Amino acid sequence: MRNHKNIQWAMILILLSGALLRWSAIGPMSDMLSYDEAYYGLDALSLIQHPRLTPFLPANHGRESLWCYLLIPFISLWGARPFALRLAATMVGILTLAVTYRLGTEVLNRRAACWATLALAICQWHVHQSRTAIRAILLPLVGALAFWALFQAHRTDRRSLWALAGVWMGLLLYTYFSSLVWIAYAILPTGWWLLRGRKSGPAVTLVLAGLLFLPMLLYGLLHPQDVLQRPEAVRVSTMGEFWDNVRVWGKAWFHQGDPDARYNPISRPVVDTALIPLFLAGIIALWWAVRRRWYILWIVGLMAASLLPSLLTTHAPHFLRAVGLVVPVALVVGAGAWGIEETARRFGVGKKAFLIPAFLFTLAGWATLRDCNERWLHHPEVFTLMEQHVNHASNFIRENLPSDTPVYFSPFALSHPVIAFRRADLAPRPVGAFDSHICMVVPERPAVYVSVTLYEPDFGQKLSRWADTSVLFQDPQQNPPRYTVFQAVPKPEFLRGEGMSRAVFGDKVEMRWFQPISPTAKAGDVVTVYLGLRALQPLEQAYSVFVHLYGDPPPWEGGTLWSQGDSLVCEPYPSLLWRTDEWVLQPFFLPIPAEVPAGRYEIAVGMYEAPA
Repeated sequence: MRNHKNIQWAMILILLSGALLRWSAIGPMSDMLSYDEAYYGLDALSLIQHPRLTPFLPANHGRESLWCYLLIPFISLWGARPFALRLAATMVGILTLAVTYRLGTEVLNRRAACWATLALAICQWHVHQSRTAIRAILLPLVGALAFWALFQAHRTDRRSLWALAGVWMGLLLYTYFSSLVWIAYAILPTGWWLLRGRKSGPAVTLVLAGLLFLPMLLYGLLHPQDVLQRPEAVRVSTMGEFWDNVRVWGKAWFHQGDPDARYNPISRPVVDTALIPLFLAGIIALWWAVRRRWYILWIVGLMAASLLPSLLTTHAPHFLRAVGLVVPVALVVGAGAWGIEETARRFGVGKKAFLIPAFLFTLAGWATLRDCNERWLHHPEVFTLMEQHVNHASNFIRENLPSDTPVYFSPFALSHPVIAFRRADLAPRPVGAFDSHICMVVPERPAVYVSVTLYEPDFGQKLSRWADTSVLFQDPQQNPPRYTVFQAVPKPEFLRGEGMSRAVFGDKVEMRWFQPISPTAKAGDVVTVYLGLRALQPLEQAYSVFVHLYGDPPPWEGGTLWSQGDSLVCEPYPSLLWRTDEWVLQPFFLPIPAEVPAGRYEIAVGMYEAPA
């Protein structure tokens, strides 16, 4: 009984430690949101705004829907902010620790299960992915729940547990495409027990799982291009590629893991250096640590099943696609820690034997804290990968500027998922996005601009041509700044348009010439026509502008069209998105061909519906 209480207290400490590791960077990471994470947030917002049940969401190469449904209460409570998504991910990660312990007690003895939970709690791989809001983090949780219920059902033959196993097995299909191998691996023993025994419980599991599979199967039959899009795009095509993946995964175990900073800080290996002795000892200790000998085969098989999605796809060793590996690795490390502890007891160390594995876990936990919270957060790739310029600036604007201030991001498109997601958080402020290398957007009232100074150092100079410009905020972490927040008040002469030519097209768009056109040009020159366009009403069509060079007679009287400079208007911010209180400013370029004879020519400018 006393030993049982000690394990309970140990588990409380382990869960608290795991929670602290996962929550420790949630503050600084609230200024971070990657491209992929934002798509999940957008899908969740879509489900909030248009409630519906769907097994699959086709955006961004497609994704299973369970994670997006889980995000709904977090976004509803904390808004469309990175914090809401990160909190959801950390909660899933912490729950996975508790479920791993329950699974561990079915497979291993209780002390080994306790050590296995600690192994997962301080595992850098799982800690990091518990803080990134990507659906793959659901796979270890739902998969561990399915196997725990399945093994406990087999041991007790309780109908409710067989049913629960079927529910978790069915939901596993809606977590991540790598779950297919875990599902197949769960069906194998279930089918074996059904064929070999007289129990009807396995049939209940398979029937319930099958019923839950049906929506996804039907969706796949109706929309195969959506469901197969991502797996088809990343699968290996030759055996040579497969064996190359095997080789790189061989190195990833103890040397260098996934180099992608999004999924694995500082290229850490599968097994942390301090835990290698425990992992190697666990391979031997499993013989005595497991409750049934066949669980050894199951753990080894689960490792292989978890690796398979990455072995069969590109960019190995891919820690996201092989995320299920964290569970069997934790079980092996837990068995090794128990084995070393028991061996030390037999050699007379006594009650202090637990300090040997505890010391190694402390070293690994410290390395995880350092790499995840210090080295990764300050990694040079992270600023761009996690779109810190957009998120940090959005937080500043939300907290400091009036709710009616127009906000623009450059160089971006409004379709960029991070901007689209943060747009909901910045509401009711009007939000736009454009690329200052192509066009500028200036409203008829004071506005705020977020510019990635790293890519457009002259943005402020360009903007000051049309508005009185001042710096509100800059990247506080680097000099020169990587991004700048400008405030701009449009100049009176710009708003009045004094001395500027003007045309109106179909009572829909007003056009002004904001820069005089040179009256002379020679063959080989490029004439710049700088135009400003404003929607006079909400537009339902994207438009292009043509700039033509006519002689005498003009083309409609049989003359020659000597040159043309047709272009979409501000492609990153198409006319479908324009508001009636803003001007879109863009240069259009008209090349003068070498064969144009000397003479008098006219430049004609007009608009037409852009081709779909």
